[in-house]
Amino acid sequence: MKLSLTAGIGFVSFIAVAALFADFVSFTASQPVNVDPTTTASTGLTEFDAPTFLISGPGGGAKCKAFPQENGLPGHDALRVNRDCVALYPPLANATEWRNNQDGTIAFADQTGKTIVEFSRGDGRAYVSVAPRAVLLSLSATGVNLL
Repeated sequence: MKLSLTAGIGFVSFIAVAALFADFVSFTASQPVNVDPTTTASTGLTEFDAPTFLISGPGGGAKCKAFPQENGLPGHDALRVNRDCVALYPPLANATEWRNNQDGTIAFADQTGKTIVEFSRGDGRAYVSVAPRAVLLSLSATGVNLL
């Protein structure tokens, strides 16, 4: 009696494994679904689609936003800053380029390529300005709420 119970459980287990395998084979053998590869959009890119970074002054009182935009050059992105950045550091109004430097720093430059401000990794998740030394700013992706 015990042998027939063990044999029965083994037989049922064998059938279950065979059924699972048959289902797997039929799943992988099915034809791929036809998907339209055409990319369409009803609206252009907005600031909600671009990465956004927050530039803050000492104490976090004054803030402004920076929007790097890919331009096809590795390590160099176009940059747009909002008008509030003038209150933090007036030369930021001329920033048009975001540079990811090989030493890990991030630099904002003007149209001539001159560095306006350079940020280095800080203690936390924010970057802190290291050049020019007279300017104290932080750059982070935290604290940005676009909604």
